[in-house]
Amino acid sequence: MTWTQISESVHRWRDTCHVYAIVRGTHCLLIDAGSGHVLDHLEEIGVTSVDWVLHTHHHRDQCWGTNKLRAAGAKVAVPEHEHHLFDNAELFWQHKRLYDNYNDRSTFNTVGQNIAVDCDLEDYESFTWEDIEFFVLPAKGHTHGSSTLVTTIDGIRLAFTGDLLAQGGTLHEYHSLEYNYGDRQGALFTLQSCQALRRESPDLALPSHGEVITDPSGDCARLESRLMDLAHLGAGVLMMGNHSITPHGLHILPEPRFIQVSRHLLWGGPHTCSNFYVLLSQSGAACFIDYGHSFSAHMATGGEREDGDRMRFIVHHLDELRERWGVTSIDTVLITHIHDDHTAGVPYLQRHEGTEAWALDEVAQVLEDPAAWVSTPCTLATPIPISRHFSDGDHFQWKEYAFEIWHAPGQTEFHSVFAATIDGKKVAFTGDNIFLAEAPDQTGGIEPRIYQTTVLRNSYQLAMHQKCADVMDEIAPDLVCPGHRQLIPWDPSKSVEYRDFINRQERIVRSLVGEPAEDRVDLFWARLRPYLTSAIPGEHLTYRLMLRNNHERHVRLSARLLWSDNSDATELMTLDLNEADRGDLIFDVSVPAGLQGRQLLTAEILVDGISRGPVTEAVLEIQN
Repeated sequence: MTWTQISESVHRWRDTCHVYAIVRGTHCLLIDAGSGHVLDHLEEIGVTSVDWVLHTHHHRDQCWGTNKLRAAGAKVAVPEHEHHLFDNAELFWQHKRLYDNYNDRSTFNTVGQNIAVDCDLEDYESFTWEDIEFFVLPAKGHTHGSSTLVTTIDGIRLAFTGDLLAQGGTLHEYHSLEYNYGDRQGALFTLQSCQALRRESPDLALPSHGEVITDPSGDCARLESRLMDLAHLGAGVLMMGNHSITPHGLHILPEPRFIQVSRHLLWGGPHTCSNFYVLLSQSGAACFIDYGHSFSAHMATGGEREDGDRMRFIVHHLDELRERWGVTSIDTVLITHIHDDHTAGVPYLQRHEGTEAWALDEVAQVLEDPAAWVSTPCTLATPIPISRHFSDGDHFQWKEYAFEIWHAPGQTEFHSVFAATIDGKKVAFTGDNIFLAEAPDQTGGIEPRIYQTTVLRNSYQLAMHQKCADVMDEIAPDLVCPGHRQLIPWDPSKSVEYRDFINRQERIVRSLVGEPAEDRVDLFWARLRPYLTSAIPGEHLTYRLMLRNNHERHVRLSARLLWSDNSDATELMTLDLNEADRGDLIFDVSVPAGLQGRQLLTAEILVDGISRGPVTEAVLEIQN
């Protein structure tokens, strides 16, 4: 173990990983910790104390000595998407699946003892120490949450790259590319991370293992080429979600590109995780319609997802937008619906492009307060402030384009459709409502047919889909731009086909469940908000029980809140609702002493005096 001086202020200690010390006077900041033995050798470079340890990723060789540094007074910052693998490492191991495990993520290389965290290194944000600002660049690949720290020190542009790549454009480890059983999803992620690193144009890259990388751009390009060779190997080694990238689909790598729909309308392309669109103004401004992931693999919804993971967004398409299409600002994003695969990139646009988000009021209420609504699926954890709220049927202007917006509660209750005339065509942006599916025809062949997606946990009600058919009749578009799959040329015959599907589906459902059908279909006729909240014993909380009457008569609804042991949290309250009406009950709750960890708060509901039991729930996290 020896010191090597990289520049006047930067020194490297060889340990189980390289530990980089950035020196200011007699104190320093460390990049990664290794065994922690660096603490015993700081005086050799004139240092007496460590202010911070910044980690590039969670593997044991990087951080097994971090607690030794903490005990000596150092604070710890870690990548935000691996926070739980540091300060909840012991809990992680309590829950990690061992038998029948198809999750091949390298999280088995997590420490066994908790490491307290003082600060998260948030993607695309900065961490400042003394006069040095570190830009946190996602470096997903070697691990799900890896980060590269980019800064300028002593006049040199430096990138602390962890184990993203090694000198010469190689990998420190091959096996860490495997996320799901037998795949190499990490290769896809590493490609994107190398592309992003090249755009930062560092003079030197300082990896966790191996020699200093003196040609970061060239080595990134060399690694990308080798990863493309892996992709061309086929045999399912490179996966996007549950689908292999087949040879005819390799043109999407190493990064997706826009497809021009018309002169002023761009489409993110058929291989993006979820479709998004860009409307170009003659002023140079751009308006996005949704902005989600580049590839479905980023959703991590399969067996490779760990309990503590949150969806991690990686920027895509923006460089092309500026370089090829001349965009000077991204000032607005229109959000069709709440689902995270369509909204994951919006917080980035808001923070870094100054973009305003506009949405229908039904959609905005969930986006702005996701913890209150997290009982509905696919809710992004990050709140999205909405600058402009719309009502059903509103008309509004963006630059030279006149829009209309409609509540279209099809795939989810919290859904809208935007429409505008673009380059002489009426275009409808329909989110996740309308798609084409292959279906058998009367001759035994296959033909494409219009259908409306249905997800029962997305607050499905029969009337919702009829509303969607009414909206499409009102808009009468020439072109439908959906949230997934191919664009759909539209004409009156498509509207007839669309409503026919909805009517056939409704007849089948009513036959299945009997009447009153809406009462037997609507999962969220009762919803308790906020769904997820934190509190301490003795704290007073307010809950809203949202109710709707799906019976074909007047009903009296009574409810009380219960703790996990079914003891009363509140007294019984009553609400009268006419047919098809909605209403709320407000409950004040005092958190009793003695509760620990997560607690379930349920609502027992009586309909005309007959109990339905604890119908709906909320989760309360007790902070002691």
